[in-house]
Amino acid sequence: MNPPSEPSNGEPEQLWIEEYLDGRISPADFEALQDRLAESPSFRATFRRYAALDSHLWERSSSEDDEAAMFAWESATPSPPLVAIARPRFVLRTAVPLAAAALAAFALGGALMGVLAPSGPAGSILPEASASGFAAIERLSDPVWPDDSGPRFEGDLVAGELFRLASGTAEIRFFSGASMIVEGPAEIALRSAWEAECRSGAVRMLVPPAARGFRLHGPDTEIVDLGTEFGLDVRDGTARVEVFDGEIALRHRGGPERLVEGGSAWELPASRTETPVDPEANRFPDPIALETGSSAQRATDFHRWTSYRDRLAADDRILAYYTFEEKAGLVPDLANRTGPLAGEHDGAIILAQQVDGRWPGLKPAMEFRRPGSRVRVRIDGEFHAFTFACWVRIDSLDRRYNALFLGDGYETGEPHWQIRDDGKMMLSVMVDDTRPSPYQPDDAGFHRVYFSPPMWDLSMSGRWLHLASVFDPENRRVSHYVDGVRIHRQEITDEYFIDHLRIGNAEIGNWGQPFREEPTFAIRNLNGRMGEIALFDAALADAEITELYEQSRAGKCANGR
Repeated sequence: MNPPSEPSNGEPEQLWIEEYLDGRISPADFEALQDRLAESPSFRATFRRYAALDSHLWERSSSEDDEAAMFAWESATPSPPLVAIARPRFVLRTAVPLAAAALAAFALGGALMGVLAPSGPAGSILPEASASGFAAIERLSDPVWPDDSGPRFEGDLVAGELFRLASGTAEIRFFSGASMIVEGPAEIALRSAWEAECRSGAVRMLVPPAARGFRLHGPDTEIVDLGTEFGLDVRDGTARVEVFDGEIALRHRGGPERLVEGGSAWELPASRTETPVDPEANRFPDPIALETGSSAQRATDFHRWTSYRDRLAADDRILAYYTFEEKAGLVPDLANRTGPLAGEHDGAIILAQQVDGRWPGLKPAMEFRRPGSRVRVRIDGEFHAFTFACWVRIDSLDRRYNALFLGDGYETGEPHWQIRDDGKMMLSVMVDDTRPSPYQPDDAGFHRVYFSPPMWDLSMSGRWLHLASVFDPENRRVSHYVDGVRIHRQEITDEYFIDHLRIGNAEIGNWGQPFREEPTFAIRNLNGRMGEIALFDAALADAEITELYEQSRAGKCANGR
């Protein structure tokens, strides 16, 4: 049985846990451990599992059937999937009284008592996952965002905020079930799943029976939807409401409530009471036009990408480029699009499924939802730098490590590119597989993992992201990028320097080590979809990573093309 899985690197958290449980942690590290526990729910959960495992090992240390007892305990314990059964990497070497004293000191030192509660069969105390939002952006058509705000994407969650659109059309679907089509320029204050305010712009509300009672505010006006379809147009402080179907309850300037039925329209001036006017349905966003515009935008984006795809495949620095466009069942399973050795770098698909990609109906993606799903490749040669870049849609990080691209055996010079369950990208290259790691003596050979800051959480589930990581020995640095923007850079120190790199056999979307005879394997398949992945024998510059993102994303490029 393995203890709760932790990265094999020089991060201090792993050492803090081991030294604390061994009763040899320094006062400074003890204080740092408390701070980390207070700020990180995921680290608290990891610490609980280690503490519970350590306690269990002591309780079972005299058992003749220790291995079976530990396996039974693990099977009953809620924790990340662990399938390999082996001796634990560490046990408490000091006396039980010392460990008990350390636990007591930790509790008295101000840490959360719940952190130290064992997470055994009696029931663990794990924080419930959460996300923020009460609506989502359903569709976009030719959107232009204000200069002082970043772009928004289909699938983004929105919460209590001022939603601003310079031009174009957007559909917002509230968790109550109500749908709002917004035409820019517009400013919409989103208050809850049941309430919003149109400060400027034209909106069309489609409210099914399940969302009856949804409230939309205009200047000095409140509209309560009674299960209907209506529009509200706000310009220069004056509004107009038109009911297309059903009925609304309208209250203007604090006056009496008025029931307005389908086919009626009212002017809502800021300085006087409402007055009936002739309907003008063309003042409001049209759902059919939105769908047509959204489809046309997807087609334009897709054709821009295909042109860029062909230029990228001709780059002499690219090792392999997989776009997952092959028809299912054809040979090869997965074609590499680059260079004279393209066929040598073709891939084999195991259990992974073709599904809709960034442009539904136009280009597929590869889904790795099943634990055994993967794409097998072989890339021979010796290289002097790595750039990995891919489009992914992450549905969940529900395992400790989530694979992007990993060399099989993790031998000297081979890379591992993956995402940890806390949303951090990880890039590592084995420096020397014959030397033990000073931080993890029982782990794989001498290497270091270079982490990005957390770049994903549950609120981003289902959103397409462009991820890239660069291993640059010449300039002694590792860089991570999200959506074309560098989010982290770290030095490669002399201790971990290596510039003779290789790949050999490798996997996309999983890590299965198929050469071994043991059938069990760590579950690392990416729970989500991959739209494409490119590998370069070069360290791409910041501007080149940005270009990769801009030219291949779904939506207008920064230059408007």
